[in-house]
Parts: sequence; C-alpha cells; structure tokens
Amino acid sequence: MKTVVCHDLHFPFHSRSGIRKLLDTIRRIKPDHVVLNGDILDLHALTTHRKDSRWEDQLGKELDSGYEFLCDLRKAAKTAEITYIRGNHESRYENYIQGRAPALRLIGLTLPSYLELGSLGIRWVQDAGRTKVLVPCGQGQKVRMLHGDEFNGSSKFPAAQALKVAHEMGCNIHQGHTHRLGVMSMPIAGRLRFAVEGGYLANPRSPAMKYAGPAPKWTQAFSIYDSEKQDNPYPQFVLC
Repeated sequence: MKTVVCHDLHFPFHSRSGIRKLLDTIRRIKPDHVVLNGDILDLHALTTHRKDSRWEDQLGKELDSGYEFLCDLRKAAKTAEITYIRGNHESRYENYIQGRAPALRLIGLTLPSYLELGSLGIRWVQDAGRTKVLVPCGQGQKVRMLHGDEFNGSSKFPAAQALKVAHEMGCNIHQGHTHRLGVMSMPIAGRLRFAVEGGYLANPRSPAMKYAGPAPKWTQAFSIYDSEKQDNPYPQFVLC
C-alpha cells in the first residue's frame, strides 16, 4: 500500500512547482491513500495576527483556490482514499465563525461544506489528536498522522518535537506544522519508534510565510510511505 502525505501548502500561497510535482507524482505512482495533513489552506484573511493589506478582504479567493486544488487532487487520485486533517490554519475559519457569528454554525456553514468535501469523496478529520489516522509503512509498522498543533512544544531540531510526541503517545508519529524536514528514532517502551516532520509546500516568499518566519527552500517536500518495504519503515521524502 502506498500513501502520499503532504501538509502546510497554505493555499493560495503555495509553491506552484511543488504542487505540480505533488500532482504529477500522484498520477504516476497511483497511491492508495493521500493524507492532507493540515494547513492546506492559509485563511490569511481570518488571522488574528498582522495581515497583509492586499489579502485582508480576499477570503473568497483563498477558499476558491483551495477548492480548485482539491478538485485537481481528486482528478489526479481518481480511486484513492483522501483524508483531510484539520490544521491550525483551518481552525481560523471555525474560530472566526464562533467569535463573530456563531449562529452560522446552525445552518451548516462549515469549512468542509464550503469545500464540498462530501461530493469530492474526501474524509474530514476534525481532531487527529482524538481520531486516529494510521498509515501502514515498511516492516509491518504503522505511523500516526498529526498536524502538529495538537500538542504544545517546539524544538530547534528537525523531528525533535515529533519525537517528543511519539514518546508521549507510544507510537510512530508523522507531523507537519513546524515546516521542518527530518526523521528521528529512539527506543520507546522496548521498541524502536520513529518520528517525522515532513516539510511544507508553501511559497517561502509569500505573505503567509512572511509572518511565519524563515523556512529554507530545501525543506519543501512531501512524503511517500510504502507498506511493502521490508528494509525500513521510514518515508521517502520527495524534495520540491
């Protein structure tokens, strides 16, 4: 079983070349599962932090760009299962509705409904900290998907924060959120556990990244897991 995992695309502030490579790879390898591991949208117009004035009234454009990507993804992955995990940027939508117009929730004006995830056959996971999303990997193991904002903490080193979460949860972990790229492993409860931080696919020169802080271009990547691999359980990083 092959699974493609990507996160931190931050539409419409995505890396165009990175998205082309992602979709081309999906068409070529025909994965069984695609995991959108949070922050697929940026929702810059809804941030409580400083906004770029050119985008503060462009919510519709942001949402439409994300929807167009999801349509392109479904065309590329015609028969694959697709799972969309909410990230902290998707949470901006809910937080805005709850703070400004909570009654809109009663008429179903949710992010999954706006993006038409049901008609696209895309599963929405509201909280991956509560709902397990497990991906088979090599050596008969599985790795749990988290966006990364489900647990507090940070680290200067790639995959170090994910390893802390793996230690706490007692399982292999793959997360985004940090925009770092790396793998760490250590014995946990008598078993070798690994942790992954899988990079990002946003444009580092875009308004979204301006406020997120610098991230080196070499960490632009997505991941491929192959459960048929017997030599190791780790993902293949596809650099963009």
